[in-house]
Order: sequence, then C-alpha cells, then structure tokens
Amino acid sequence: MTRNKQIRAVLLAALMVFSVFAGSIAFTGSAAADASSVSGSVSGDTVTVSATLAGNEDNATAFVDVDGDNAFDASEPHTNNTNLGGATSLSEDVDVSGVSGGNYNVGVVTNITNSSSEATTMSSGTVTIDDSEAPELESAVHYTNANGNDVLELSFSEDMDDSTLSNIQVYQDDEEKTNTIVSSSSEPNPGQVVVQTNDLYTGDLVVNLEGVTDTSSTEIGDGIDDDNNATVTVATVTVTESDSGTTDAYKGEVVALTNGSLNTPVEVESDDGQGDNEGYSFSGSTGKTSEVFTFDTQKRNAGERYNITIASDSDSKVEVKDLNLSVAVDDLNVTNEDIIEGTASARAGNRDVDVNLLDDDGDEEDSIPAELDGQGEYDFEFDTDSLDLDVGDYTIEVVDGPSGVTVESDTITVTKAGEGKTDFNDSVIDDHRGDVVAIPVTLENTDIATVSVGTPEQGYAANVTVEDGNDDGTVTLLWDSSQSTVTNNVHNTVFDVEDGDDDILTGSDGTTEVTVATSELIEEGTYDLEIRTGDAPTDAENVAQLTLNEAGVNNVQTWTAPSSESLSDLDEVNDALDNANLTKDQKIAFKDQVVVQIEAPGLEGTVGAQDDETPQFFAKSNGFNDSYRLTINQSNPGPNRDPKILAVSNASVVADGDNDTYYVVIDSNEIEAYRDSDDNGVVDSGEMTSNNAVDVEDDDEYNVEFKMIEKKEVQNSLALVEDNKSAVTSYSHVEAEHTFDVSDNDEVNVTNAADQVISGSSNVAPGTELALKAESSGDTQPKFLKTATVYVQEDGSFSATFDFSEQSVGDEFEVTADGGVAPDETVDGNVLETVETETTTETGDNNTTTTEVTDTTDVTETTTETTTATNETTTTTEGDTPGFGVVVALVALVAAALLAVRRD
Repeated sequence: MTRNKQIRAVLLAALMVFSVFAGSIAFTGSAAADASSVSGSVSGDTVTVSATLAGNEDNATAFVDVDGDNAFDASEPHTNNTNLGGATSLSEDVDVSGVSGGNYNVGVVTNITNSSSEATTMSSGTVTIDDSEAPELESAVHYTNANGNDVLELSFSEDMDDSTLSNIQVYQDDEEKTNTIVSSSSEPNPGQVVVQTNDLYTGDLVVNLEGVTDTSSTEIGDGIDDDNNATVTVATVTVTESDSGTTDAYKGEVVALTNGSLNTPVEVESDDGQGDNEGYSFSGSTGKTSEVFTFDTQKRNAGERYNITIASDSDSKVEVKDLNLSVAVDDLNVTNEDIIEGTASARAGNRDVDVNLLDDDGDEEDSIPAELDGQGEYDFEFDTDSLDLDVGDYTIEVVDGPSGVTVESDTITVTKAGEGKTDFNDSVIDDHRGDVVAIPVTLENTDIATVSVGTPEQGYAANVTVEDGNDDGTVTLLWDSSQSTVTNNVHNTVFDVEDGDDDILTGSDGTTEVTVATSELIEEGTYDLEIRTGDAPTDAENVAQLTLNEAGVNNVQTWTAPSSESLSDLDEVNDALDNANLTKDQKIAFKDQVVVQIEAPGLEGTVGAQDDETPQFFAKSNGFNDSYRLTINQSNPGPNRDPKILAVSNASVVADGDNDTYYVVIDSNEIEAYRDSDDNGVVDSGEMTSNNAVDVEDDDEYNVEFKMIEKKEVQNSLALVEDNKSAVTSYSHVEAEHTFDVSDNDEVNVTNAADQVISGSSNVAPGTELALKAESSGDTQPKFLKTATVYVQEDGSFSATFDFSEQSVGDEFEVTADGGVAPDETVDGNVLETVETETTTETGDNNTTTTEVTDTTDVTETTTETTTATNETTTTTEGDTPGFGVVVALVALVAAALLAVRRD
C-alpha cells in the first residue's frame, strides 16, 4: 500500500467514526442549549407540547416519547420541524390517535442552523392518554312513549355526563326552539338520555349536541355532523305492547314500537290474513340504550296490514293507508297583482302541513305553516303583489308534517298586469221600480270594479264593489230596487251577483254602501250609473243610464195541469209548458190543478223572486203586504148565499222573475174556501173560521183579479203604483168525464184486422195519462185482453191503436178508459167483418181482380200496446193501395200469366 493510499484509508475511517458519533450526540443533545422547561396537556386525541426557549434556536420538533428512552425517534408521534425565528416559547399539537392508553413523557428537540449544536429536553411530568372511543349518538327519536308522554330519546353508545345535558338544543324548521320544546332532560339509564317535550312536534327537527360529553369529558364522535347536529326521527304514531287491534298509519309516517324497556325484541311482518301481501318481514330490537323501535311506512305498500310483535306480545297490527294528499289551484294564469288561491286536502283532518310557493328553480318564495281543518282541507292565498313576484312559472308544494308526504301543483304562470279597464255592457238599462235590476259590467286586466247607482241630487245614491271570481271578464250586478229604503246590511239585502263565483266585496276589501236612501219606494225616472277599476269610488271610467218605469199588471189568465203533475219550481213549469201538460183553459175539470198566470212587472224584488222562488208572495212581512192583492171569488153563488172566496195565501207560487211572470198553483180539491160574509171581496181574518169554511165544488164559477193598489189606499206598506192597476179573468169548474167515439147504437165498432183505432175525448187536463182496456165479454171465445196507455191531447182527444186481426167477426168486448180525476168510463164494442178492398189491375181487356183477405186463425192472445204523450198519427187507406206488397205482386204475376194463356 502506498503512503497516499494509507492516508486516504485513515481519513475514511475517521469520517465513518465521526458520523456515528455525530448521530449519537444529536439525540443526547449534550452539545446544544436545552429548553428551560417542557410540559404537555391532553385533549381527546391531541397532546399539546409547550416549551420555554433560550431564543437562539432556529428549529424545534415536539414529540411524545412512546418508547420511554428519553430520545426522539422518527417513528414516534411528532410535529414537523418548526422554524422558530428566535422565538422564546413553543406550543405544538401532536396527534396521538394511534397511541395506546398510558402515561408518557413529551420532549422538544432544538438546533441551530449551520451548527452542530442540538439539544433534547424532556418534560418533568407525564401526560395520560385515554385510548377509549368517543361516544356515538346511535339514534334520536321524538315520539309518545309507553306512558303517554311526548319525549325526545337520545340513544348513546356509553354513559353520558348528566351535567352537560343542559347544552342540548332543539331546532324546528331551522329555528332554535329549545325553550319552547324542551321541558327537562335526564339520563334514566346509562347511555339513554330522555328529553321531556311539551308536545309532539312535527316538521324538520334537529338536535344540537355541542358541549355534551361522556363521563370522561369526551365529546361525541359519531352520529352527528361537523356542526354537532343530528336529524331527529319523528314518529307520529305509537304502538305499545299493551295495545291490541289495528292502528292506522298513513304512508310516509313513522310508527314508534315500544314497551318502555331497553333492548326489547321487535318483529314486523306482513299479515298473512291478507290474500295478496308483500311478504315483508323484519326482526330487530330497540337497542341497548333505547326503548323505541321505529317502523318507517314510506317504503311499505298502502293498503297493507302488518303484524307487530313487541317482546312476547303479538296482538297488534298496523295498517298503512294512503293519505291522498292533493293540492288544487283555482287559477293557473294570474298577473303580478292577483292572488294565487287554492286548496290543500287529504283524507285526514287536523294535520299539520306546510304550503310552499316555489319558483321554477324549486326555490321557496313563501311558506305558510297550516293545519287542515276537520274536513281535511285548508284554503291558502299568496299575494303576488305583496310578494313582489317576478313574471314566470311557479308551483304550490304541500308537505304533510307527520308523514313527510309531498305533492306539487300544476304550473302557475304569473304575467305582468296590464292597466285595468271597466265598463257597462249596455249604455241604457230599462226596468221597473220594485224589480231586481240586472247591471252587466265588463272587466279587463282587473277582477275588481266599483259601481255607483244614482247620485245625491237624484235622491238615491249607493256604491258597490264587485269581484270577478271566475275571471271570465264579466259580472252581472243585481240591484234590488224594492230595497231603496234600506241602509244596513247592504251587501245582503240591496246588492247581489248573478254568478255564484262572483262576489260583493265589503269592509276593507271594497266599498259597498247606500249613502242616500229613499223614504218610500224609489220613484220612476232615470238614474246615473258610474263604474271605475278598483275598490274606491273615484272618478268614473265609464257611465250609463238606468231608467225605472212604474210597476203594473199586464195580464192574468188561467191554465190547468193534471192533478199528478209536479209544478214545484220553474224548471218543472217550463217542462210542463214544453210538453203541453200545462195548457190555457177556463173550463177546468174539478180536482185538476188550476194555475193562475200573472204578468206583472215590479214584483220581482218585492216578492223575493231573484232565484225563481217566491217565499214572500203572500207574506205579511215583506213590506208590501197590502200594496198588491190576488182574489178568486165565486161568481155563481146560490140564492141567498154569500160568494165563496178562495184562500189563495195557501197556494204555492212559482216565479219567473226575469220575465215578470208568476204562476199561482192551486189544487182545486184541496184549496180552502170561505164565505164572503161582509161582501168586501177579500178574505178577512174574521171570516177564516171553521164555521164559515165551505168546499169548492165541480160547478163553481170564479172571477180572478190581480191588483196593484194605488198609493193613497196603501197604509202599512210601500206602494208600487200611484193609481190602481189590475187585470181580470174567470174560470169555471166542470165535472170530470171521459167519453168514447161510438156508433149510432152507442158502441165501439172495430173490424177483425190490425190497426184498429179506438178514440174518445175527455175534459180533464191535457197531458193526463189514461189506461185504455179492451176486454172480451159475453160468450166470446177465446177470451182476450188488450191494453194501451194514452195521454189526453190539447184538444181533449185521446186514441189508441189495437190489433184485432186474430179476433172473429161477432166477438164482443168492453172498452174502458181509466185515469185522471174523472171516473172510469166503459162502453160495449163489437168486432165486425173486414171490409172488402178492391184492387184494380189494368190489362188490355179492362179486367178487374178482387182480393178478399180473411183471418181464420183461432188463437187466444193478450196484447199490450202503449202510445206516447204525443198525438198518434193513424193512416187509413181506402180503395186502391199505393205500392205493392209481396202478396199483391204474386197475384199480379198470376193474373198476367193467365192473360197470356188466354191470348194464346
């Protein structure tokens, strides 16, 4: 080896020895300045290492001496090398989540840059690391427990520190409501925290557990989010071990199953008693620190029934039902000045719901916490104007609180409101004082208008605000001129609307008032009408004129209807007129109905005929009881007899107020009548006694008068006319009877052929149903019975067609008419020989062929024939018969063949 090589070997060996020595002194720190003091503290999985420094150190590393050798090893928990920058203190957090529990020293290693000086300083005391897991929140359930108390149960994995339970906070729908909801909190069993609540609350419940720890002061680790919040399961239905029978739960509701004990076994399975069930089965328990098991019906089938076993009891069932939550919006097209209205409904009442207005992105514009009423409905409103909604599309979302079931409406389109315009449909309106005046108005870009009737200078002035409830752009305002003296309760007595969807607005919603009323019925004349948009009587947008004419009596006439015809309302009266079952007549069969038709403008408001009813026609309290009068007085009393007067106040009245027409319906067999003992032409109260009562008879004749009484004779009411106005007519009763059209020998004759007409006439009311019966009599064999249903026509006639083709010449029968108020009528009848019919066929030789058709069939038969209420048309053919039937055609062919043979 050369000398250079020797020197290199010595230097290399020295370098290796120095490297090992340098590493050793780095851990012992014998050559560097020590930190003057080091200490540690523990918080969960973190050890905080603090140290006081000399101030000349450049870097430091804090560590936990896991292996207990008072030296730093890179495998031990430590911080990254910290740049001190001349600092005189150090505080660093070391993660010890993977360190086993026990007592450990902590230390700090310091050094100086570009220097071999490095020192390790150990703490004088130890830190204790607890390796037990942080407590876990296993469940949070709000329900009614087995004792009937509303509670929030928090189930933890271990015993909790009771002194920290006051830190529990409860939020409902993102609003902190601890003071409202929470009554008290306790831990009756280790790990089971029970929060007593003041009620069973629905909606979104959240519990905040910040500051709640276990007995080792360890905060909750799992079961909560980063903000220490946990969502609460709300169970709105509870089934206990002692319950039996079936408990209903709506799909989406959570059912609490409990017996008040921890770790209770629970089973839920489909009821095999239902033929087609889903085969669901689950076996579990409440848990070691819980008394409640929750059964969520959201994923179960509506209509299914489930057997419930709690501990050893299996007598309970839960049936899942469909809530049928729905939402309907009245109008899907509104402006940004309108109200969005609608109804939320379900199959259960008194349930908490949230009604939310959502924009087209699903964001909430407004929300209404509500409760369905006992009928399961809630009417909601959203004011687009006050909410300052943008134009666009919106929906209504309804959320059921107990179940979380959600429904959403069809799309609602909000558009920009145009300038409102209102007007009258007619510039001039004519009617009569005392009538209900119809005032049609039109609305554009608005649904509210205010109408003024009259002016103070004209002696009558009123304002009324109307609302177009169905958005058809029209409202027909009804003003009752007979109530011109009224100033109170105006919206009910003076004004109304024709369409039930429209409305009269009062109070803060509108201006409806009579500012100038009349002392008597409003006078005839012309009155101003004004209209404007909105609910205030501002300047008029448009005007019209209302002309009121004086009331009067145009006509009175009598009609009759069958005793069986119902005439209780205007529809029935109109049907009877259309079907000719109500016809004009002055000779009326006794016991049929007498109908007095009165045509009198000015009565519509007076008698309350707006709705085709006349509840006040003969009333004493309508304010007009002696201003008009209907009298029906006998015109043919016997010698030395006072005439009879009908008590018409007992009759029913049907009104056609739009046409100023009234029908007084009288049952001539039931109407009460009294003698006019004082000869004043009216029934006085003193005359309406049982001793003075008389019967209406079938030969009575009566005069009918309807009269509006002149003003000077009206004492206790409002007069309709200045001078008397009246109309009169008369009618007489006749004995009801049916008659048949007979031959000279007073018999009904038919031939033994089809289409035999039996006819007659009757004086009962047209439209009366009659049953006609032709029945064999005497020695006629075989016996027969033929029937038909007919109706008396307007001219009093009736007829039916019978088939006698199977009867023999000489057969005898009786024919009977039965029906209506007349007694049965029966006459004899005979079957005569069929009349010969000659058929002439022209040939070259002017030959005539005569064919006689004779029915020789001997069959006993009962035939029932019915004709409708319309007139029956009977066609009688005499002589030549137009057209050729099969038989006639065959005869003609035979005749032609014979003719050809003769020629040959």
